[in-house]
Amino acid sequence: MESGPSLYRLIKLYRLILPLAIALVVVLFELSLEPYQGQPVAFWLRMGFYGLVGPLVTWMTLEWIAQQVQDRERAQRAVEAANRRLEAIGNILKRASAADNLEQALASVVQEVAQALGMEASLTLEGVRATSPGFQSTRSLYEVPLPGMDGKLEVALLRPLSGEEQGFLEVLVAEVAGALDSVRARSRDLLTLYEVDQALRAEANLGRLLERLMERILAWAGASGGGVLLLDEENFLQPQVLRNLELPPYAFMPEQHWKEALEAPVFVRDNLLALPLREQTAIGLLLVQGEAENLRQRLPFLRFLAAQVTLAVRNAQAYLRAEELALTEERNRIAREIHDGIAQALAFMALKLDLAERLLKTDPIRATEELQQVKETLRGQIREVRRSIFALRPIDLERYGFLESVRRYATAFAEQAGFRVRLSLPEKIELSQASELVFFRILQEALTNAAKHGRPGLVQIKLTPLGERGGVLEISDNGKGFKAGGSASGMGGFGLTQMRERVEARGGRFSVESVEDHGTTVRAELPS
Repeated sequence: MESGPSLYRLIKLYRLILPLAIALVVVLFELSLEPYQGQPVAFWLRMGFYGLVGPLVTWMTLEWIAQQVQDRERAQRAVEAANRRLEAIGNILKRASAADNLEQALASVVQEVAQALGMEASLTLEGVRATSPGFQSTRSLYEVPLPGMDGKLEVALLRPLSGEEQGFLEVLVAEVAGALDSVRARSRDLLTLYEVDQALRAEANLGRLLERLMERILAWAGASGGGVLLLDEENFLQPQVLRNLELPPYAFMPEQHWKEALEAPVFVRDNLLALPLREQTAIGLLLVQGEAENLRQRLPFLRFLAAQVTLAVRNAQAYLRAEELALTEERNRIAREIHDGIAQALAFMALKLDLAERLLKTDPIRATEELQQVKETLRGQIREVRRSIFALRPIDLERYGFLESVRRYATAFAEQAGFRVRLSLPEKIELSQASELVFFRILQEALTNAAKHGRPGLVQIKLTPLGERGGVLEISDNGKGFKAGGSASGMGGFGLTQMRERVEARGGRFSVESVEDHGTTVRAELPS
């Protein structure tokens, strides 16, 4: 809208024009009275003209100036009111964007609405209600629904609303709805991130992990289908999870759009968006099927979710490799134990039996002693085999939980090994799944070494939380121990070395302290 000329310029213009116009009128009037010169009528005409026209012109001029000033003041008040309303809308958007959740956003916005309207107000959205301090539902209420949302704005009327106020209220409600929708979308994004993070922490199985992630991603995006495809060793795309997608369940070579999608997000089909799962190199694709325009608007956050899926796949693959390495280490340990323990004991018993057989006729008493030694060795090896079988028995950490699994395993192991166990466990401890597994392996190794080498009467197990996430595990026994400054090779030092490497690989600390004839303490500290 173009602004009109300023009042100052109009008055300055009329200041030049009006005197000339008055002078011209006077001259014309005097000329028109020339025929009546010397007559009484000329006198009365001059008195009427100068007595009435002058004040009339002055009044009309001042009236025009007053009208102009009034119009300017009215326009100024309208501008100020518009500025206040714009400021109110800006404050609403600002307060909504600063809110942490929907409840806080409603409480902040309704106060700004009440201040902008000069009336008490109430906001209701998705069953959540917030009111300004003086709102009373018993008063006459003016209700306006929030467009596109399951909610409404109620205003406690002090007087009937003018048309201008109703128009402003409609604009205000539209802005409020937009601000609250942004808060709701942001809360939905944060909730999705939290659920994705919880899924990453709670699940190590790759298949189940991807199923849980896809469920949350599709719910957030409002998508009708999706999936995850991973590249195999031959660079074929292998389906891992498919939800309502018409794709072959077997591996296929990425070509055309599929190949492009490994580098950047691409619609490989109508309404089917493929996002790359990649770090330095591509490892697969995240597929999301839905309305194309909706997916384009959500693309930045979908990229972030794809990065989370990539992290989940990498972690799961690393976990599987760690499990394979642990199995290899366990096989090697069992092979060493058989070679160093059972195999040597069997060879020893075979020699003793041969000796007893030769002494049976010449020295029966000596032969009986040798057979008794064989029997004792055999009973010891039977106990060792049973202990080894128990140590190999799998414990379901996911089924029982970490703390209960520690309690069950330590109690059962102590019964098998023939010593007492004293447990000091917290009610709750926050650890990642990988840290739980490391602690449990240390517990197994320490108990095995105590039973095999220390021969203790009592083993004490203490687990202490370390900050918000992390813990310290101590296993102490009152067994034989070993000399200070000596190696732990006599008590399974190779296994403890592996435990040390595993703990330090996760940024923790590991130590073994022992005093000969007083026992051994194994201590492991993990930050998370």
